[in-house]
Amino acid sequence: MSKRMLVLVGLPGSGKSTFATKLAASKSEWKRVNQDDLGSRPACEHATKRYITKGFNIVIDRSNFDSKQRRTWIDIAYKNDMRVDCIIFDTTVEECAERINVRQNHPTQVEGHHGIQILNRFVSNYTPPTMERPEGFYRIINLPPRPSPECTAQDIEDALNILDNAQEILEPARYRSADQPRQETQIKHQYTR
Repeated sequence: MSKRMLVLVGLPGSGKSTFATKLAASKSEWKRVNQDDLGSRPACEHATKRYITKGFNIVIDRSNFDSKQRRTWIDIAYKNDMRVDCIIFDTTVEECAERINVRQNHPTQVEGHHGIQILNRFVSNYTPPTMERPEGFYRIINLPPRPSPECTAQDIEDALNILDNAQEILEPARYRSADQPRQETQIKHQYTR
């Protein structure tokens, strides 16, 4: 299989980092790129390019809350002839808030009352991609909330299988404008243990 990039999209507390960390830990061909770990967006871009040069698949572990945030990663993937897919974490705002409230010593410091304020700022700007506006993604799937924020190697395998079997977005337009919607419907998937 050719190399690929996976862009995770979701609110703080939705399970992106848990998923990305488990993906990189359970599959040696994947590398996780996370701004909280690397310190800045330019550092993430540099790490992404370095991992691509070394032949790894990349999982972009950020909120990627709007098309502008996602554009950088899509462009890097296209410039390197990589397939770029998207997983949207459909965890509800309420569930994200509950998870943030119980966090302690989280590396992002998105926890407690301060974390809820950050979550609320993200909610007001959150616009995930859709099949109608795919932004250049090859495939897009939505993962519904899970009963537990924990993630197993089997959960990773199930999610990747769903992604690999999801409808391909034909002719993914790199710069499709918002006034040119696609006519397909987005498919929601659930993976179980």
